[in-house]
Amino acid sequence: MKLLFAAILATILSSCVDTGDFINHTLKAEKLGECSQPETPMSMNSNTSGERYEFHYCLPDNFDESKYTVSRIGDTVTLSFPEAKEGEKTALYKITLDIDAKPKYHFIKLGDKNNLMEVTTASY
Repeated sequence: MKLLFAAILATILSSCVDTGDFINHTLKAEKLGECSQPETPMSMNSNTSGERYEFHYCLPDNFDESKYTVSRIGDTVTLSFPEAKEGEKTALYKITLDIDAKPKYHFIKLGDKNNLMEVTTASY
């Protein structure tokens, strides 16, 4: 019985260990068509696993989902995409970005377009 109690106590205490700062992210890009369509505002869903952002963005026609970067400076997360080269065809993509980060961030910036948005928590 003492061994069972010690095992339960050790499990509870080990789950309280601080894992430090982190930022986990995944991106899904779905090509919609030509880039002549207007970009849509970003929508955000927040839950215990982080935040999900959905928006439209003009990218090079042959965009590869592995060719993006997410970085953090202070309380701002920056999402960077490759820029289209001179004369390169572009396409409109629906981007779904999942981010889970610690500590919490308060702003997200999309590429070099100076799109800085404040992250707000939805109230239910």
